[in-house]
Amino acid sequence: MKTNSGKWLLSLGLATAMCMSAMAQGHGHGDHRGRHDRKGDNHKQENSGKRNLSERIYHVTQADSLQKLKMKPSVDRASKRLASLRLAYQKEEKRVLDSLSFQVKPYLKEEQLKKLNDWKDKTGK
Repeated sequence: MKTNSGKWLLSLGLATAMCMSAMAQGHGHGDHRGRHDRKGDNHKQENSGKRNLSERIYHVTQADSLQKLKMKPSVDRASKRLASLRLAYQKEEKRVLDSLSFQVKPYLKEEQLKKLNDWKDKTGK
């Protein structure tokens, strides 16, 4: 059980780092121009993860075209692994929030519970 909890904590840490990285992509401008979630835009965002990682890696390393070509398989594998970690984190987050909802249900009024569930549905995307 200790090994599983260690893996879970590592996954949580990596997912947190990815979230922080995604927020940092705003380059510190403090605005969200062009980053609003629009209907039908989810597919574009999901596919952009791999591209954003590769672009960032190539930019940071200032890789030339030959280096990019050689690095591509490794970067692609890392992108797929990170996407898998994000999905696992989101599923675990949903389980925790579902459990919380169930635990606090006896203490909330119907309207409060509805607000909690609506919020939970929005954050569980």
